[in-house]
Amino acid sequence: MNLGHALIVDDSKTAQHLLKRMLQKYNLKIDAVSSAEEALAYLSYNHPTVIFLDQQMKGMTGIEVLKMIKANPHTALIPVIMYTSQQDDLFVSQATALGAQDILSKGAMQPSNLERVLQVLNIRPIVESNAETAVKAGDSHISSRRSVPVNLPAKEQPTQDLDKVRSQIGRLFEVHVVDIGTKINNSTQFIVKRLSASIEKNASREAIIGSASLSMIKSAVNSIVAAERERIAFAFNLVLAAVVFGVAFFGYMLWQVQDDLKQISQNYLTASEAKKPAVTVMPTPVSQMRPENEGDRTPNTALLRAIGWLQNADFQFNFGESPLNDRQLSNLNRLLTIVAEAGYKGPLIVDINFGNVCLEASEEKTWRLARNDMPATACKMLKDLNPKFTATDYITVPFQTFEKTARPIQDGRISLQLITSGLNVPRVEYPLITASTTAGEWNSVALRNNRISIQFMNY
Repeated sequence: MNLGHALIVDDSKTAQHLLKRMLQKYNLKIDAVSSAEEALAYLSYNHPTVIFLDQQMKGMTGIEVLKMIKANPHTALIPVIMYTSQQDDLFVSQATALGAQDILSKGAMQPSNLERVLQVLNIRPIVESNAETAVKAGDSHISSRRSVPVNLPAKEQPTQDLDKVRSQIGRLFEVHVVDIGTKINNSTQFIVKRLSASIEKNASREAIIGSASLSMIKSAVNSIVAAERERIAFAFNLVLAAVVFGVAFFGYMLWQVQDDLKQISQNYLTASEAKKPAVTVMPTPVSQMRPENEGDRTPNTALLRAIGWLQNADFQFNFGESPLNDRQLSNLNRLLTIVAEAGYKGPLIVDINFGNVCLEASEEKTWRLARNDMPATACKMLKDLNPKFTATDYITVPFQTFEKTARPIQDGRISLQLITSGLNVPRVEYPLITASTTAGEWNSVALRNNRISIQFMNY
């Protein structure tokens, strides 16, 4: 029977020795390594029959080595028996899932358990092997009487030499790995010695400093304290100056804000006093706004009520809104009723005026009112777009219906003439554009110029 080959991977020399003794009764050549790294180096040049692998080792654990063995096609088929003191269910299930052949406990190791595991691998004790060999030898002796001896092939000798070379190279590699480990340990010890020497040297220096005279130490401490006091005093003075400057600046700003508030309040009052109604009335002498009885020159109560209502009516419209919308037509209808009751006859001129609003381009590449905080100098004024204002463009279907249904118009007492002055007749004067003028300030005035004015004119 051919001689098997077992590899023991365990960092405990005692455990290695005990397992070797138990394996001596088997037909095995036994090798042992003390770390996972040495085991992987060994397997690079050797292919054992079975591997006994410990779990708890310095460096890599047995589970990690098992993963690497089974991941390598060269070593994946080698049976691996976990030889460890760890026996919890999680470890057993993990090792079995990774491909461990079996798991033996160090604490409860019995020859019968080992024999059971090795028997599955067709590894038997030497006694049984010798008996089988004797039986085969007898059979060979009997057969030799009946047959002619056959010479071994000439190629077996080179194969055996190649195996020896591989084994020697593997041994050299193992020695090299061990040598590298030794050098690393030596280097580590050397570095530790150097660090210890450096620490001792620094300690001696501190001892020298500690032996200095008390007067020198006091002088040095006093110098440091004086320098620190000067630094603190300078920092305190700097902070104090900053606080004084901040208070003065805050007071100045507060004074400026109060002054600005007064100016704003004054401007608001001025604007409120100067505010005009949205409807511009082109006054006509009362004598011309006469009732049917032309000889009566005393204005009646209805006529005065019509003029008062017209002064307070809201004929403004927003940017983008139709000038003759439903609200404006309702105001016109109310105006016609009042002036008709006052006895006025003749045309009413409806003049549509527009404000020169400040615009900006939208995402849809159309023009819209500029944002309130946008500088007025960055706006695109409506006047710059050269718009064309035509009165017929603002005649809507509701306006035509209004003309056909308004009684004062239908009975011929009053007629409407629709015109547009465009941007030429602003009701409110625009502010002067400066670097601080915003679009919101400008448009607040421009939108007040978006309105309808009414003019009375006798025929």
